[in-house]
Amino acid sequence: MEILFKSKTMGNLLIKEIDYNLAKEIIIKNHYSHKWNTKFGKINIGIFKADNPYKCLGVASFGSLMNSKSYTSICEDINQNQILELNRMWIDDCLGRNAETILISKSFKIIKTKYPYVKLIQSFADGRLGCGTIYKASNFKYYGYSKTIFFIDNETQNIYHKILLENTHRRKGFKETLNLFIKNKLTPVEVKTYRYIYALDKKYIKKIKLKEEIYPKYSKGMSEINYNPTLNTLCKFLAYAEIDKDDNIRDIKKYINDKYNKDEIEKSIKKAYENKFIKEYLKKISNK
Repeated sequence: MEILFKSKTMGNLLIKEIDYNLAKEIIIKNHYSHKWNTKFGKINIGIFKADNPYKCLGVASFGSLMNSKSYTSICEDINQNQILELNRMWIDDCLGRNAETILISKSFKIIKTKYPYVKLIQSFADGRLGCGTIYKASNFKYYGYSKTIFFIDNETQNIYHKILLENTHRRKGFKETLNLFIKNKLTPVEVKTYRYIYALDKKYIKKIKLKEEIYPKYSKGMSEINYNPTLNTLCKFLAYAEIDKDDNIRDIKKYINDKYNKDEIEKSIKKAYENKFIKEYLKKISNK
């Protein structure tokens, strides 16, 4: 399905569904995060100049909820496939103002036509960049904000989500991020994350369990905070390091010993080796 839109300032625009790999390539190259998640890209909509339909100038990528089980707390009488998240959006500056709202509105028209089972679209505004003015302009409803912890690499300025320091299932990222943290190479910051939802099927508005709020006043930025990983997290980090025979075992032990007493540490170490993912990894290593 293709939609031709005539804009007074941007000329004739073409909005259509695009290939997953093209969407991924464009987002990684141009989006400020330069990141792509496996949950992204179930539906990808591109925007083009009508006279050059082969050069994609913007992408709206819709995928699964980042917290896949959260749909039950968002809306009544809905299943996991009926709610999508607008995970990533990027527009080339050459298109100018209003291109975002055009892409969003036409994307919704395509989704309603081709994927009528989708009832709700959720998206989040990153408080580092603003509070989601584009969502207000696109008639999303606002459902408040939460505070999210990120970590900024003091040398590279790369940004890491707090979940990387807690997710033992992703061993490599878990270890690498915590290693940077205990070496004081990361600065923890707190950011507001604003939640917006758009009902493609208006009957679902009344079924949303969340409390609708007044659109927030414009705000952007982040604030430095004090943060300490839990002892359980640090002991899982140590367990992985011991299994892998890493060079930083002594540094990890010193960091833990400086902050916790011996009895607490011994109990947590024992518990760490009972962690599901650590047990699976240890078994995998032992079988090699």
